[in-house]
Amino acid sequence: MKDLDICYLPVQWRTLDSAQLRASACAVIDVIRATSTLVTALARGATGVQPVAGVAEAQVLKEQNREALLAGERGGKPLPGFDLGNSPHEMTAERVKDRRIILTTTNGTQALAACHGARAIVTASLLNLEAVAARLRELGPPWLVVCAGYEGQFGLDDAIVAGALAEALDQDHALVSLYRSVGNDLSATLLGSAAGQELLKIGLQNDVPFCAQLNLFPLVPTLGDDGVLRVA
Repeated sequence: MKDLDICYLPVQWRTLDSAQLRASACAVIDVIRATSTLVTALARGATGVQPVAGVAEAQVLKEQNREALLAGERGGKPLPGFDLGNSPHEMTAERVKDRRIILTTTNGTQALAACHGARAIVTASLLNLEAVAARLRELGPPWLVVCAGYEGQFGLDDAIVAGALAEALDQDHALVSLYRSVGNDLSATLLGSAAGQELLKIGLQNDVPFCAQLNLFPLVPTLGDDGVLRVA
């Protein structure tokens, strides 16, 4: 088994081998926007983020924990009846401090669900890139990087972050070259991706420059046995 394997297509993480998962420390990337949003929420004082794949499941969990905040989107747009969307700008201390967040998104929470059974599961973004790389080094290889992608397809934005993470881990991978080729203009490149263009269409393009910041938070959201992401 290689030290580093990157699933840059959703079809790859949807068919992950259970033995590979058990052996691997997984880092899930959905830079626009789930993994950027949830690390921001934790940095602003949320007690935990519970990622769930489905809207109905999220609503059931809310019924069981009335104090939790429902957050999420489909097609980039906030969900009706939810407390929050999937924007890092919404994750202010005034809104989220000392609250649990139940989060469901189009791509990112699906990728997290696919990693069930891994040796360890963390979430990565540009906002916490170096912290995640340091944690993965502590955990040791093999490492499995999972790119959420965009609506079932390749996501340029997540592939760029995967390349940055591979570089931080001193691993040779084709996506390192991709990251290096655009690293001086991350905001514009992310905005030009399919996910970035979708946000532009619905007027949420201001999220992209925020998500493009490097190492804003020295935090590593880590999935616990109870299915909640916390700062470990």
